[in-house]
Amino acid sequence: MALFRTNSAAISGLEALVIDVEVDLYAGVKQEFFTVGVPALAMHEGGKRIKSALISSGYGYPTRSVFIKLVRAGIREEWASFDLPIAIGILIAMGVVRQSQNHLFVGELSRNGELRPIRGALSIVASARSSGIRNLLLPADNATEVSGVEGVDVFGARNLTEAVQIVNAHDGLAPQALTERA
Repeated sequence: MALFRTNSAAISGLEALVIDVEVDLYAGVKQEFFTVGVPALAMHEGGKRIKSALISSGYGYPTRSVFIKLVRAGIREEWASFDLPIAIGILIAMGVVRQSQNHLFVGELSRNGELRPIRGALSIVASARSSGIRNLLLPADNATEVSGVEGVDVFGARNLTEAVQIVNAHDGLAPQALTERA
């Protein structure tokens, strides 16, 4: 069983905690979406958003069952913020996105693949920096507000397609500048 990992973060009070997102695709009896560490209702809705966003963005959806595990569970997360890292993890498993442990992803996906703004972006970038994670990819609407934090390169994306392009072409891209507006 090959696990594909991405990083995300969850807000807990005023601070953010880094969360490991593990994705596995496996041959099940039927195509299903399973999660561990997330309330069933939250991920039922999230699974539908993620599947729809992947398909709407032209990436398709795995023909195998998807198993998602959030490693640092038990805190009050905003579950929708895990849409982007889960979608990226699925795309890594499908071979569309290159594996990178030096990125932290956070963002809610709409059904058409657009990224919606999140809460707690400043706490998330501070957590990425203290965890030694060099790159933060989040919704473009949040990127400018956190782009000045030293030690973390911030990348903003408007949708899933842009997020994939940023990850796959990361070495050739400049991080978000303070003066840029999404």
